Amino acid sequence: MNIALKGTLPNKPRVLPGCELQGYETLFDESSYWIDAEKIVGEIPPALRGTLFLNCPGRNKIGGQQYGHWFDGDGMVSAVTIKDGRVHYKNRYVRTPKYVNETAAQEILYRGVGTQIPGGPLKNMFRAPSNAANTSVILHGNKLLALWEGGKPWELDPSTLETIGEYNYEGGLSSMQPFSAHPRIDPHNHDLYNFGVFGIPKPKLHFYKVDSEGQMVSNTSQSVGDYAMCHDFAITEKYAVFILCPAFMRTPFKFLLGLCSIFESIQFDRSETTKVIVLELATGKIVMEYQLDAFFGFHLGNAYQNGEELFVDALCVDTMEIMGGLSDVFIERSDDFQFLTNGSRFNRFTLNLATGDVKKTLVEGAVAGEFPAWNPRCTGRENRYTWLATIIENGTPYNFNAFQKIDHKTGELKIHDFGEGRFTSEPNFTPMGENAAEDEGYLVSIVYNHAREKSEVVIVDAKDMQHELAVIPLEHHVPFGFHGYFYTETFV
Repeated sequence: MNIALKGTLPNKPRVLPGCELQGYETLFDESSYWIDAEKIVGEIPPALRGTLFLNCPGRNKIGGQQYGHWFDGDGMVSAVTIKDGRVHYKNRYVRTPKYVNETAAQEILYRGVGTQIPGGPLKNMFRAPSNAANTSVILHGNKLLALWEGGKPWELDPSTLETIGEYNYEGGLSSMQPFSAHPRIDPHNHDLYNFGVFGIPKPKLHFYKVDSEGQMVSNTSQSVGDYAMCHDFAITEKYAVFILCPAFMRTPFKFLLGLCSIFESIQFDRSETTKVIVLELATGKIVMEYQLDAFFGFHLGNAYQNGEELFVDALCVDTMEIMGGLSDVFIERSDDFQFLTNGSRFNRFTLNLATGDVKKTLVEGAVAGEFPAWNPRCTGRENRYTWLATIIENGTPYNFNAFQKIDHKTGELKIHDFGEGRFTSEPNFTPMGENAAEDEGYLVSIVYNHAREKSEVVIVDAKDMQHELAVIPLEHHVPFGFHGYFYTETFV
């Protein structure tokens, strides 16, 4: 359905509490199969061909022990191939040491960002969180890489999804340099940019450039003050923009001594400012820093430059409390959280490079949301449209249950409501073709259907947001995940 700015969003009485919980359950099986064509509802667009790679915490418990946070589940990569009107599904776990050794032992052996090893402080003392390789997956430079914020990429075979091993760009990443889960690719030259934040005793912002052939050609490091949470960034044609939120681990001793997890040791300090840092792509050097009243920003949208001004989109909330709630996703939650009121709001920052002025304003037309997406050919350039996941009151507002489309020119809001008991994650936009208009394309996503207790691949018309062009039923559920991308290449 389409909803104009002054329209009314759905507000149905809540039903089916806990209906999303199966979407967090572990999928133990690894599969590879074609979907029967007669089971597909609708029609796959003839112009749509390629592979959706998607990463998720597929295993959220081991041997009956529940991980302490959704972010700690073992990475499971799905590959949805659309080719000649047919659809193939494949999934496989990333064989990290955590996955391999805990599988053999059938118990928790590693700390996570919110998980402690059972047995008390001595079991956890001086142990860093283990790389779960569960946050994103990218195909670049002929390599498929599973990504996690605090460690190295893990290379996979794109045809089989078998794990090749930890990857450091042939020594381009040092042993202590992490590679974040949110790289950005310049659509004009296909160079990849990414970062990591780590350093002892003070943090450094490590900034990487990888050329289109997959060779790391630049690796710079700069001090950025106290440790602050930085999960994502954005690029323009000449600059990279980072938001450093005042979420600090200033007294790490409880974590180091094994008394609490890293998430439990991080505190959001409202008395501090949120810093916005601008870095020059050509040199990797910081050229400007802005300070704003404290807010928490996790995911960024697109960015572009016009003269001396940079425009950067980001999802913002007043505090970090929403992150703590992600540890409770495995149990039935109360109905008291109103996402449209309290969720992340879409903001646009205007950064003046000449004067140092900064302005933060709500994006006209948007409702609370997450996982921003845009036409990839507009990355670093002005884009008219952004798509986001959101939670509307359609009777089952327990997880992302709708997509929204924002027109930055007119402020028009369009909503696609997946309906009662159907839950999605991020919208993965793929253009209809090289010469198509900016919003002519498809949103390809994996949707959990509570009525079936299984998932389905859903293709939504990204332009009108009304039509589910095709619904492709899977033989099982796919655990809720985070990030992925749709590529025109196929591997089956």
